[in-house]
Amino acid sequence: MHKKSKVIFFSLILSTSIFADQIDKSMNIIENTNNKLKNYQTKIDKVENDREELLSKYKYTNSELKNTRIYNNQLKKIINSQKNELKDINQQLVDIEKTQKNIFPLMLKMVASLKELVKMDTPFLLEERTNRVKKLESALNKSDIKTAEKYRIILEAFKIEYDYANSIETYQDKINNTTYNILRVGRTGLYYQSLDLTNYGYWNKNKKDWVKIDDSNAKSNIRKAIKIAKKQQNVDFLNLPFLTLKDSK
Repeated sequence: MHKKSKVIFFSLILSTSIFADQIDKSMNIIENTNNKLKNYQTKIDKVENDREELLSKYKYTNSELKNTRIYNNQLKKIINSQKNELKDINQQLVDIEKTQKNIFPLMLKMVASLKELVKMDTPFLLEERTNRVKKLESALNKSDIKTAEKYRIILEAFKIEYDYANSIETYQDKINNTTYNILRVGRTGLYYQSLDLTNYGYWNKNKKDWVKIDDSNAKSNIRKAIKIAKKQQNVDFLNLPFLTLKDSK
């Protein structure tokens, strides 16, 4: 081969070798760059994921904070309401204590007036009514019975007395150790009938004693009234002897 051609060929091979080295270096640089870019992208993705997670946590925390504020505001209202209710309860307790101080003397007077009524009234169901008053007096001195319950049973006793005025009944009781059929008509009339149906009489309020009845028509009406009270006869007009001006003389 010509000497000049050899030089050119050698130069070409040398240039090619140098260029190849440069390409290899460039490829290495590109590959390193790509690796770095991948790492950067991975970091970016991680940062983005962290950001999304933090944003999600922030939104959740912010929502919880809003709910907590709403709850706290509601709780404040409830607490303020409870404070007001507590004040009302405390005032009610004070009022109840004052009421109890005032109502106990009133109950004493009510029982005393009921006792006087039974004593001065027509003597019907005397034992039953007297025992009822005694029970009331005993209840007033018991600490295990609340004031409201004491007041209730006193009112109940007064109602029973009131109802006597609107009813008629018959029962057996003793007068001077002798048993009679007793007829009560309201609170106005009180009559007796002997068990053999021969003797009759009525209570004279002015004389405070029993007065014998001899009138046959009055006796007949008493017998009829006793049957009505026992529900053995329909309700009918009665002509019963009552206390009159003549009786009181």
